[in-house]
Order: sequence, then structure tokens, then C-alpha cells
Amino acid sequence: MAIERIAIEDREQWLALRKQDVTASVAGALLGVHPYSTAYGLYLLKKGEIVEDPEETGPMRRGRLLEPVAVQMLREDRPDWTVEEYPIGYYYRDPAARIGATPDVFATNEKGEPGIVQVKSVEPGVFRREWRAESGLVEPPLWIVVQAILETKLTGRVWAAVAPMVVGFGVELPIVPIPIHDGVFERIRVEVDQFWRNVEHSRPYPPDYARDGRLISSLYPKDNGKQIDLSGDNEIGDAVVSLERAREAKKQAESSEKTAKAVINEKMKDAALALLPDGRMLSNKTTDRDGYYVNPTSFRMVKILKGR
Repeated sequence: MAIERIAIEDREQWLALRKQDVTASVAGALLGVHPYSTAYGLYLLKKGEIVEDPEETGPMRRGRLLEPVAVQMLREDRPDWTVEEYPIGYYYRDPAARIGATPDVFATNEKGEPGIVQVKSVEPGVFRREWRAESGLVEPPLWIVVQAILETKLTGRVWAAVAPMVVGFGVELPIVPIPIHDGVFERIRVEVDQFWRNVEHSRPYPPDYARDGRLISSLYPKDNGKQIDLSGDNEIGDAVVSLERAREAKKQAESSEKTAKAVINEKMKDAALALLPDGRMLSNKTTDRDGYYVNPTSFRMVKILKGR
């Protein structure tokens, strides 16, 4: 691979560099293992049908602010490592494959071997659910494993690790080694190659309806006033049946919730807390909420109409 190393001058230039590649941070979407991105969404992004939100989210800001702390902890916890200057300040890309990456940390281990360390800021509840195996061992999510392998290959390093920074009452920074499997890397290259072929020939990926619903809604925010014929489409017929069943189940659940709340209110009367038969406590405290005005919005509402 002929790898380019490009100095990052500012955020705008960095975002422009990322547009031309499938980056390591989202490559897992092409394997179906990314929690936030899908192949369908990535396709639309690279086709220019949607744009990447340039605004920094809360978790992104948390990660950016905590990364220097994690690097300092890494230096303290691994005194026999050489942790290079942070931030690295370079974007690495394979221009032929159109794969890119922005590594977090370069380090050399006690054996003198160069590697990369990914720093992740993880909320404690998420860490317990998604990083802790039943055995108690820390196992990074697959999309992070994919990211680490790509970053290692693009930078010419020989090992990788991920350091999830977990901030609770204290601060934890477990350092988890990532095996570098050449087979995984080759699989990613094949998927990325096929991805760019699909983009070139306008062959979209099928949406993951369970995950892409909000994205699909954003593509068609308003109706055009026209009517189309979907009478031969069995899939939409099944979707309508599912919608009807879901709405009926929701209606029944709301009725059950309303009844249960009435029982609780009558049993507790004006008490704030109650001890339950199984030892748990039930709270029914008064909550005050300020009034507010809602700005006008428009949205599309699905209704099932009777046939003629």
C-alpha cells in the first residue's frame, strides 16, 4: 500500500479529507457491526444525499476534552512505554482503496515495538453493558476492533490497544490489546472496494429499517401531494399490518399503565414512599414542572384509511 500522511491544519480541512474516504471509525458499518452508522447511511453520505453534521455532540466533546487526561494516565500506567507527542496531528489514507484514519495515540511498548492506542470515553453504564463480558473480562465492541486494525495497517504499526476511559466516582483506564488479524483487514478492504463500486454505479444498500428510520424520515420530510400505487408491494402490506398491531399493543399498554397508576395513587394516597411486598420501595413524589412554549414544527403522520 502507498500510504499518504497528511498534516491536519484545521477542522474544516480534516473534514474535507474524511469525505473522500471510508474512515476507520465507521468502517464497521460495512460489516454490520457499527452501533451508530449503517451501510445505507454511509452510502447516502458519500453520494452527497445527506451531509455529515459538523456540530460536535455532547459525547464527542466529552471525548475530546478527556483525551489529554487519558494520555497522561496512559503514561503513568505504562511507564515502560514511550507515548509519543499528542495529538498525532496527521490523517493517514490509502488513496487507492480510499480508506482513511486519524489515530489517537502512538506508543512504543516495552519491547520497542511501535503501536497505536485508541482512546474512548465511555459512560459507566455503557461500559458495563457493552464492554464487560460475563466472565468479567473487558472485550471491546467489534466496530472498535475494526477501527484499531485499520489504523494499525494504515500507519505501519505492529500492535494496537484500546483504552476506554470510564469516569464514575473515580477514573478507570483499562488497556485492552487488540489482535491484528490480517483476515479481518482483507475483509474490510473487499467490503470498502465494493462500497465505492456501489457509490460509483448508484447501487444503494438496503436500509436497516429498525435503525435507519430517522434517516429515512429526514430524506422525505414533506409530502408532494401526489398519489402512488403500491397495491402490488407485499412488503408494505406487511408493514401496515405490523403498524396496526403495534398501535393496538401500545393502546393496550397505555390503558394498563393508566390503570396501574390509579391503583398506586389510591393505595398510597398522599404518601411519598411505600414499602412493597418484595422489599422494594415505591416512590410517588410530587414533581413541579415549569410551563414552556413549543416552537411550531411540521412532520408527517402515517394514518391507515378505510378502502373505498
